[in-house]
Amino acid sequence: MRIAIWNWNNVLTDLIEELKKEHEVTVNVGGIMGLDLDNHDLFIIWNEVGDWSPVIKQIRESGKKFILMQHGRRGTSRIYPPFNEKLNSDIVCAWGEADRKRLESCGVAPERIRVTGTTIFKHLKGRKEHPGINVVFSPEHWCSEVPENIEVVKALRKLKGVQIITKGLQGEHDPLLYDNPVYSQRNQPEHMEIVADVLSIADVVVGISESTFELLAQSLDIPVVIYDKWIPKACNGDDRYKEYHREYSRACERANTPRKLRREIKYALKHPEYLREERKEVVLEDGGPDNALENILNVIRELNS
Repeated sequence: MRIAIWNWNNVLTDLIEELKKEHEVTVNVGGIMGLDLDNHDLFIIWNEVGDWSPVIKQIRESGKKFILMQHGRRGTSRIYPPFNEKLNSDIVCAWGEADRKRLESCGVAPERIRVTGTTIFKHLKGRKEHPGINVVFSPEHWCSEVPENIEVVKALRKLKGVQIITKGLQGEHDPLLYDNPVYSQRNQPEHMEIVADVLSIADVVVGISESTFELLAQSLDIPVVIYDKWIPKACNGDDRYKEYHREYSRACERANTPRKLRREIKYALKHPEYLREERKEVVLEDGGPDNALENILNVIRELNS
């Protein structure tokens, strides 16, 4: 079988290596335009909207199959309000039960959803002993720099006796604005290794969204503190983003002022066991089962049968 795969956030790296043992695999990291539809039998994608829409329409008209892979925590969010994008893929592979419930709540038929888990946890390196105390800040990645990021930077700089490390994204976060920046690109093969290295020496993770990076931290039993003061804003001129509902789990602490943020960080450093059981539960709910690779392979076999 000839398979075209779009590997975003490195979530399909392990799947690609396994499929190459028996199939012809074309690996893509960018957009979908220019794809030769005639030379592929199955398409595994991470996105269905924007520039992808006309090509996906072509795939459907050709009678060929394609799978939508969740590419991050709550990473099928454009299907949810206020976007209400229609699911076009034959099957959507959700990480955990929490995403299955979200998809069903938006009208996606249960028979089109498979809970597979994700292999990205396998790329983590565990936690390492290190000198001092490291607070890792994961800035919001948006269409442009957002003021909430800078508010967190200023708040963190007032913490004493800790080192601030910023885990940013190349091309999205200005290194001049952040302390001790470490950068990766989500479409590059070394992305997950860089993420794993940063998390291996983190004592607390601070974010504005409780996103994939925060889920990986929680899987390593690292306390997560969220600066919960997001001001709704458009993205690339799309006002629907102003209505986008942010979700937070019970596995993080939230603070809506700089002073409360510092207080929650200090508490997390002093009591790392706090919310430990919640972290375990939420990682299972949002991250899914351990046997992700075999589960995804089974979905591919199912569509090819």
